[in-house]
Amino acid sequence: MTQAKDLFDIISPLVAYNEKDWDVLAGEAGQISTWVPDLVDVFYNTLYGHDSTKTIFQDGERPKLEKTLQDWVASLVSGPKGADFWDHQWVIALLHVRRGVRNLYMLGMMNRIQQVFLAKCVETYDKDKAHEVFSAFLRISGTVAALIAECYGALLENSTEEGLSKVGMNAALLQRIKDNQISKMIQESQHND
Repeated sequence: MTQAKDLFDIISPLVAYNEKDWDVLAGEAGQISTWVPDLVDVFYNTLYGHDSTKTIFQDGERPKLEKTLQDWVASLVSGPKGADFWDHQWVIALLHVRRGVRNLYMLGMMNRIQQVFLAKCVETYDKDKAHEVFSAFLRISGTVAALIAECYGALLENSTEEGLSKVGMNAALLQRIKDNQISKMIQESQHND
């Protein structure tokens, strides 16, 4: 899947991604695994407790979803990853889109998990070690979030272009429509201030 790799190559220097981050997390796997129940509880209690986000779930699926999050955290602390990991994050993004998970939810919850992870690091380690472990998690999880967010945009753009090309609309016209919509939204925003 070259799209995930191409995007990873762009994202990784922006977040100062470092392959050694995997080793840092793997070295703390035992400790981090003790945090997983709290991470999972905060994640799903937050989502299920908010009217906007709880609608994306089906009855009875929470245990399965909790296991998925547990597995994701376990994958982060199991050592260095390659292209397959990033390809899988791309597939996860597509599954999020299919389910109706908005970027607003995904980015908000990634931030929430990062907050909990930071609190755990500060509670557990001295200042330098907390910084090292949290920074490794932040760079990896930030790369995941950026990749997933970009998938949403790429999917929307590809779907729009493909659909409109079938009715004979070219890229220049589509860009003009986008520019007009952006101008309209900016104008509406300024009137609301």
